[in-house]
Amino acid sequence: MNIEEAKSLFIATHDAGATLYGMKRTSPLRSTADSGEQMYEVEYRDHAGKKIRGMIPFYVRDLGDYLLTIFHEQGRTGEIYLVRKSDGKASEIPGEYIPSLSGNNEILYNKSVNRRSFRPNYIDSEWDFLDIVKDRENNLYYTAIRCNNSGLCPHILYRASPAPGGEFTYKPLSVENETVWGFCVDGDGNVLYGLAGGRWMRSVRADGVPGELIPTVRKTNGDSPVYVCNFVWSSTEGIMALYSFMGDYDEKSYTFTPYHEPRHFLMTLKNGQFEKVREINLPFTNNFPTSTNLSHVAGKVIYSHYHGGVTTLIDLSSEEFYRETPCPVQANMVINNLLYHFDKNGLALTRVDIEDGTTTHIYKLDRARLEGYTVAHILDVSETCILLGAYRMSDKHYLLMRMNVDNEITILKDIPGGGVSLFTSLD
Repeated sequence: MNIEEAKSLFIATHDAGATLYGMKRTSPLRSTADSGEQMYEVEYRDHAGKKIRGMIPFYVRDLGDYLLTIFHEQGRTGEIYLVRKSDGKASEIPGEYIPSLSGNNEILYNKSVNRRSFRPNYIDSEWDFLDIVKDRENNLYYTAIRCNNSGLCPHILYRASPAPGGEFTYKPLSVENETVWGFCVDGDGNVLYGLAGGRWMRSVRADGVPGELIPTVRKTNGDSPVYVCNFVWSSTEGIMALYSFMGDYDEKSYTFTPYHEPRHFLMTLKNGQFEKVREINLPFTNNFPTSTNLSHVAGKVIYSHYHGGVTTLIDLSSEEFYRETPCPVQANMVINNLLYHFDKNGLALTRVDIEDGTTTHIYKLDRARLEGYTVAHILDVSETCILLGAYRMSDKHYLLMRMNVDNEITILKDIPGGGVSLFTSLD
């Protein structure tokens, strides 16, 4: 695939199916005189260099050094590839290792799944919620279904490791017959995954050695909860969690002494179990960290905590760097490794400084300039412009269009009778 120079990709749907396009750059120019985008149709070629025709693109996911690409085949999901971005070399994923969505587990967070209040990748496809994570060695982690002789078909957690020739090797990491619901991976390849039902978690070391089961809710003999795991994430130095403790429990005497109010603790995964690091005294009434308010940005993990009209940026990068910083807005997106608040209704962008919580107004676009168009999708946002998918009311054509900070509109592609089903910027 000739994607080496692409800075972004999008799939245009039309009567004949769909076409994958690349954009070599998104122009920072504030003028409509020259759009600056070099748009081209992505080609697929076999080992002999001959062009392959009839492939219908369905989905693309950026995975750092690789892309996950899915093609339709006669109305069904057909071939799935991992494509090296440096040279476009494609490696087909064997049938037994095809990624599959596992059960929903909201307490285990991966930055590969971005369910923020504003998502530039707006697709409502189940593939958009598939966890695929990489470590420092560019190994990829995801779940796939494998049925065994007993008739069970658990979701297995796999590590896909790139080989020198551009292919991949696949290794199962989860314990046999355990179905994985959500997982976290740190930079060294240590894993924590949830089990079906959400009651248990298990860690697996980078060398493949599994740990003991970890309960998400610990109860006394009288069934009173001692603690609850609220959220788990990959920090800069390992895997961490936020727990709520309801009281003290004496294992010898089976005595439970409740607190007046729950106490919240930052925890870190050590030797297969979570251990207390520090107590956090922020109010957590229905506002624990979630995939809508946690951001990986500039080498940090930043939680935008909101309570009683007050927003606080919390550094959850590691136990050492924990810090609470007041901030006037809730952050909801990352652009070029910087944190922002984007108001999709007002088309306003505000940069957030993660060090001191101060904000910088970038722009507020004039929505009146979009009269005559019906905006279907906000495809991408930068400090110089936004990309929109919109229907022109005069002829109902779907347009890929750019609106810059001078409120000038440039039509980048006219897609009569179709639309854009996916847009993704590439690292």
